[in-house]
This record gives sequence, structure tokens and C-alpha cells, in this order.
Amino acid sequence: MGFIAIDFETANDKKTSSCSIGLAVVENQEIVDTQHHLIQPFPNYYFDKNISIHGITPEMTFDAPTFDNVWGDLSSLLTKYPLVAHNAGFDMNVLLSSLQVYGTHLPSISFFCSLVMARKAFPGLPSYGLANLSRHFEIQLNHHNAESDAMASAIICIEMLKEHDCDSLDQLSNKFNHKIGNVSSDNGYSSYGSGRPYKKRKEYGFSAPKNVDPKNRFYKKSVCFTGRLTEMNRKTAMQKVVNIGGYVIPEQISPQTDFLVVGKQDYKKYGEGFKSTKIRHAEAYAEQGFPIFIMGENEFLMSFDD
Repeated sequence: MGFIAIDFETANDKKTSSCSIGLAVVENQEIVDTQHHLIQPFPNYYFDKNISIHGITPEMTFDAPTFDNVWGDLSSLLTKYPLVAHNAGFDMNVLLSSLQVYGTHLPSISFFCSLVMARKAFPGLPSYGLANLSRHFEIQLNHHNAESDAMASAIICIEMLKEHDCDSLDQLSNKFNHKIGNVSSDNGYSSYGSGRPYKKRKEYGFSAPKNVDPKNRFYKKSVCFTGRLTEMNRKTAMQKVVNIGGYVIPEQISPQTDFLVVGKQDYKKYGEGFKSTKIRHAEAYAEQGFPIFIMGENEFLMSFDD
């Protein structure tokens, strides 16, 4: 059975800002293909620190495809075999956050972390970072080139399989008594190894829409909330949106968000220059041309008759 090692590099501190992806396809413990693709990051700006790490600049990705187009080209390959990454919590977070921000359904994928597994496969090494393991196995590594990093992760996994006489990462993971990470559109994310790469999001249950009002500004619009509401709790406010035929995004701003509602105290501070993470994200998306409207709690409540 094969697997695909992946690696992402990002342009800034947003998990959706991938600017390159590297792949190494492994079949029968042999690397049969490697790929490198530049991506136009979202939001499309770079931190100097990130450039200094991977060397990718805005000019290099100016005409590059956005992640949704790259995924369209690679999805059949990336869902063919399980995925592996060195520090999979980061790379899987980039992958899944990028899928979500472009409104793409989560695929069904199993994934492994070569960092977590190497700690048990090769005990006693001074470090399990990709650079140190590459030196240990005499892998030629161009660190933070996504294709080179993916190849190194793949070779490390092959060495683990050989060392422990295993035919697959599933068999190796079972030998170490590690959980196998899984992603699916039905069940969301599950942890891998002994790590927990994803923070469990608060779940809300809503009643079916009632009093649907096509004339309401929130009808068939996506609404997100930030800050503490003073007139009602957040779930009640969300239900008001659902009742008139709108949609709510409980925890995450995305390009598909139409309105961001800010609690009274935060909205007052917003006028004084304070910006929550969601506000900063909304402004970044607005700068990219997405028509996200930021409003206060009072304006939100004025949009309802009751």
C-alpha cells in the first residue's frame, strides 16, 4: 500500500495562506513521483519572516492559482492514498482550513505524522526535527522547500517501515499503538498518535427556520458573531438568523461570510482601534474584494421586528 507525503509553506500567520505545496508519492516503499506547486495565498500578503524561511515572494505567486484551483488539480491524487507529514498538525490544519475557507467539502483521508512516529521508531536520537533526521539518514534536504521537505518525510517513513518490517503505515501505527488520524465530511477530524492537532469546536443545534422573510437583510446570507452580546446569548442570536432563512457560521470567518456582528463592548472598542481576530480576518477578506459587512449588536437587532 502506498502513501503521499505532503508539506505546505505559508505566506503569513493565517493557516489559509499556503503559498506552496510539495508532494512525494510512495508505492511499494519507493518514491514514484514528486511535485511542487506555487499557490496564491489567501489572504494575499507576506510576512518578511515567512519569506526569510522559505524564500517565496509575492512576485513568485502573483499569477499562481489559488488553493481551490490547485486542489481541483490534485484532489484525485491526494485522496488516493493516506497522507503523511512531518508535524502533521500544522500541514493538516493548513489543508483543512484552506478547504473550508473556499467552501470545499472535506474529503475522506487518513493521515500520519512522521515526527510522532519517528520518536518511537528510532528512540535515543538527540532531535526528531526534519533537518536532524535528514542528517541521520543522509537525506539531501533543501529545508523549507515544500517538495524537498515532503521527500524527506517520505524517506523517513520508508526507513521506519524497513526498520520495523512493516508493509504499511497502518501496520506500523498499530505496532506503536498509535491512533490513525482521520478526516471525513461526516465525522470531521480525529486525532493521530498521542497528539490532538485540532481544537474541538463548540457545536450548536438550531431549530428549523420559522418566520422566513425574504425581505430581511440576513435572508440567505451567512452571519458570524464575535464578542459578547449583551441583549441575548449568542445561540439565541444565531437562531434569530436561522428563523428568517439565514445561515450562521458559529466559529469561523470565511470569504463566504456576508455579515460579522460585533458585541456592544467590542464594537465600542472597535471604534477606538481594537480588532478581534475575527474582525482582522473580515477586514483582510474585504481587502481581497469579498463584501463582508461589519456591524454592531444594535444594528443587528434593528433588523428584526420582534
